[in-house]
Amino acid sequence: MKKQALSKCSDEELVQDAKNGNTDALALLITRFLPVIRKKAGQYSSVGLEQDDFVQEGLIGLFQAVKRYDADRKASFKTFATICILSKMNGIFAELLEQKHLPLNNYLPIDDLQTLLQDSLDPLEMYLRLEEQQLRQQKIETLLSGLEQETLTLYLSGHSYEEMAEQLHCTTKAVDNALQRVRRKLRDSLKN
Repeated sequence: MKKQALSKCSDEELVQDAKNGNTDALALLITRFLPVIRKKAGQYSSVGLEQDDFVQEGLIGLFQAVKRYDADRKASFKTFATICILSKMNGIFAELLEQKHLPLNNYLPIDDLQTLLQDSLDPLEMYLRLEEQQLRQQKIETLLSGLEQETLTLYLSGHSYEEMAEQLHCTTKAVDNALQRVRRKLRDSLKN
């Protein structure tokens, strides 16, 4: 179907075409729903994550809606997609709230402190190492969103993109996008 003819199609028709592999239909659905996704993302972005993270989650929700939509259930695609988009955004918001005790998890364990004491005879050197480690951790936490921090941690632990996507409940593309943002932010931070 030509792009001009696609623009006259209903959402439900576009979904069916997208399921059949028509990337133009999918692109048109994204164009139609992106303003709604951005508006909803703007409402969430004041809670600690960047608006782009919520937009990305909203797009994942839209892709899931396209994949799972069943016209036989008599619901409009717009209604179904909006529910999927909001559900995905609410999920990332809930994960953010679950991390409210994260600072307690980032303190240096007493065993690590004892190891540092044994390895270093100079108390000033030990103090400087600890301070440098804490500053590095604080900088990363202020620069990166929750999703970016989790992605970076999994990446540094040696997980594959597929494993990271499974653990983060997102696509490998979302993982790649998060890592690209991490690289850009860290590079920009080093320049400053």
